This record gives sequence, C-alpha cells and structure tokens, in this order.
Amino acid sequence: MAVRLASLVCLLAALPAAANVAASTRTPATFTLSSGTARTRTEVLSEKLTFDCAEAEQEAACRFEARYRLRNGTSEAEVIDAAFLGVRTREVSVRFDEEPLPVAEAQAAALGPMTESGGRAHSQAERFGFTLTLPPGREGDLVVRGLMQLERRFLPSGYVWPAVQTRHALLSSGPEATHWDIDYLLGPIRTWAGNPTLHITVRVPSAWEVGSSPDASARSLPVTTSWRLRHEGEQLVAERSLTSESAPEWLNVTLTKRKPWWNSGGVQLGLGARLGDGARFMARLGYQVAAPESFLHSLSVETDFREQVVLTPLTQYATPQIAIIPSLGFGLGIPVQVLPDARPGLRLLADLHFGPLGAALSWDHYPALWEGTDSFSQLILLFQVGL
Repeated sequence: MAVRLASLVCLLAALPAAANVAASTRTPATFTLSSGTARTRTEVLSEKLTFDCAEAEQEAACRFEARYRLRNGTSEAEVIDAAFLGVRTREVSVRFDEEPLPVAEAQAAALGPMTESGGRAHSQAERFGFTLTLPPGREGDLVVRGLMQLERRFLPSGYVWPAVQTRHALLSSGPEATHWDIDYLLGPIRTWAGNPTLHITVRVPSAWEVGSSPDASARSLPVTTSWRLRHEGEQLVAERSLTSESAPEWLNVTLTKRKPWWNSGGVQLGLGARLGDGARFMARLGYQVAAPESFLHSLSVETDFREQVVLTPLTQYATPQIAIIPSLGFGLGIPVQVLPDARPGLRLLADLHFGPLGAALSWDHYPALWEGTDSFSQLILLFQVGL
C-alpha cells in the first residue's frame, strides 16, 4: 500500500519551502523530504493543525485546517509560488488573513518516499497551485482547509480468531476494532526560516481513541503516549505540541473505533442423540451472541420429535481458535422442559469447535420440585454447525 500524502509545499525559485499534512493507509516508510536548511526569508512563527474527524456510512473523513503564522521581517517583498499536494484530498481552499487566494485546478503529481528497504515507492497526488506575496514587514495567517478521505489500516489478526467469529463465520459481524491513519509530515517545515511550535488538535467522536504508532510498522497497535486527552460533550479532543527543530520527519495520528462490547453471533444447528436408557434422536436450534468476546450466550430449543421439548438459556466461556487448535467451551444453563411436563433444571455443557463445525456434550439434571415427581438426569451428544 502506498502512503497517502496531503502536503502544503511552498516553492521559492527552484528551492522548496514546505509544511505537510498527510492521510494514509500506511506502509513502513521513512520520509526524507527536507534538508533542514531554511530557504525563505519569511519565517513561520507557529503552526496550528486541526483535524475534525467522523464516520458516515462506514467511510471516515477529516475536515482539516492548517494555520501558519508567517512574518516577512525583511525590507523586501517576497513572492512565493506555492502548491497544495494531496492524495484523497478535495475541497481545498487557501486564505491569507481571511482573503481567499486563487487555487489552480488539481494536477497530477508524484511523491516518492523512501521505503525501509531503500527503494522508492511513488504515490500519485493532486497538486493545487497558488501564489503568496508578502510585503516587507508583513505578518499574517496562511490557512489551508480541505477534506481528507481516510483509508482503513489493515492489522492482521495472525492465527488467532475469537470463538464467535469462527463458529459463526457466515452471520457474525466481526468484533475487530477499526483503525484509520493520518500521517503529518513534519520535516518540510524546517525548510522555512524560524523554529515554530507546532500545535496539533484532533477531534473525534467520544467513542473513538486517538494515538500514534510507536514505529513505522502498519502492523503495530497505536499508543496514546504524548497526547493530552479530554472530553468536550460528545467529542474526544487530543492535543500535542512540539517544535519543528526537534520534530521527526513525520508524525502518525491513528484513529481507532473500538470494537463493540457484544457481537451478534449467529444460528446454531445440532443433530445427535440422548444417551443411556431411553436413548433417542435429538435436534437443537439456537442463536448465540457474544458479550464480551469470550463469553457466548445462547437460547435454544431441543426436541426428540416425540415427547420432549426443552428451552435452554445458556452462558459459556469459549477459547479462541488458534491456527489448527480448535475452540473449547464450557457452559452453564437452565433448561426448562416444556413437554411432557413443565419443570426447570440445570445444564453443564462442554463443546469443541473447529470453525463452524463442532460437537457438544451436555448433562441435564431435573430435580423433583414437588410431590409426585421424580428427579432424573440425561446426557446428550450433538454434532453442531454454526451459521
């Protein structure tokens, strides 16, 4: 996957002065876009970068604003030919001191970050050009706004799958958390004069998390280190500050939508027999949900199609499936016999599942709760399939 960039690049003659913003589905990469030498007479005094992110129809996007405080402290005017470069970025507008600057239509451009192996992975981008003129002694705010469409980061689950997901591969909605990445390129700010403080603010729904990946690997989980977090109404606000001189080439911001505390699971069908005296064919139809991930809750109906009908709510703990090691479950339930007479009981269950196929052994005991009834127990072995 190519790293998705959205970057503000200001050019003086043939030498670039830049400050960059990026959004991506990440691959390990190291960006080498700046030499660390100031190339403009105009200074960047500060930068405020704000992302306001949300999800609609399973697509995530961020409205962003990059606000640069500029000052031309010299006695000569400076004309800067500038461009905004973006991938999956649109609705780009540029203002200086609230006066709009004409922005050219998007043109194709290529960006080439250096990969960890030393090769260059090119990404297609769109270039939005504009011109900025700073009279001598002029100070003001350059503001770039736009919409950034985010792509999901793929974090492989390896060889471990939750029981509800493997047992109900067809109907289970999948309990994984969702991750999106914003990559903010910091290094190019050093091609301007000055050592500005960079203040980054990220606003997301309160049910989300904001963090950063500890390294360049797309397989690493994000952490919240260095972010200051607070809640404002229905939003989570994350903030971080650093100077351009001490900043790395790029800063990752990872947005995480936590997995739900429950999962819908699916249908479970079973065929087998009641063992021992009075052995008979048995069938089971049930539905399972997971809440939380390792605990499966089900409601099932069983019958021998002749005399007995039993309704059973049951809760069990189930281990995940690890590669070729099946999922093992232990459960406790309350079977309620409807026919031939109504009475509650106690169920102990053990099952073994490899994917949607498995077997369940249950022991039911019905005590004598009133005069004229006898207690009895039964052992049931069923082969099951989950949908």
